[in-house]
Amino acid sequence: MSKLKDEINREIEVWSRDKTPEVILGHAREMRKIPTEAELLLWKQLRGRNLGNLKFRRQQPMQGYILDFYCEAARLGVEVDGEIHLSVDQSKYDQQRSEYLAELGIKIIRFTNDQVISNMREVLNSIQETANQRK
Repeated sequence: MSKLKDEINREIEVWSRDKTPEVILGHAREMRKIPTEAELLLWKQLRGRNLGNLKFRRQQPMQGYILDFYCEAARLGVEVDGEIHLSVDQSKYDQQRSEYLAELGIKIIRFTNDQVISNMREVLNSIQETANQRK
C-alpha cells in the first residue's frame, strides 16, 4: 500500500502547478502572443476583474493542458473553440479533457469563435452565471 501511495504522490507532484513542464509553459507563452480574434475580444472583457470582480488568467497551464481562460476562485475554465474543434477526433479529445478536469473539480465551459464575436453579452452572462454557481 505504501508503494502505491508513493506512486500517487509522485504523480501529483509531477502535475502540480510548480512542476509544469517547460514545454507546456513555453507553449502557453507563445499562445498568449498570438490570440485569435475571439480570444482577444473576450480577454478585453475578462481582464482586470471586469466581469463580476473575477480574476481570470489567459492561456493557463493546468494539469498538462492549457486553458484559454481560467478563474481560480470559481475553478472555471473557459474555452473558445475555432473550426478545428468541429472534427470528430478533436471533439472527442475535448470531451475527455473536460471530463478529466471535472474529476479535479474544474468545470470547463465552451463557446465558439462566432458566439464570442456575435453574442458577447450572452457569453459574458453565461460565464458570470456559471462562476457565481461555483463560488
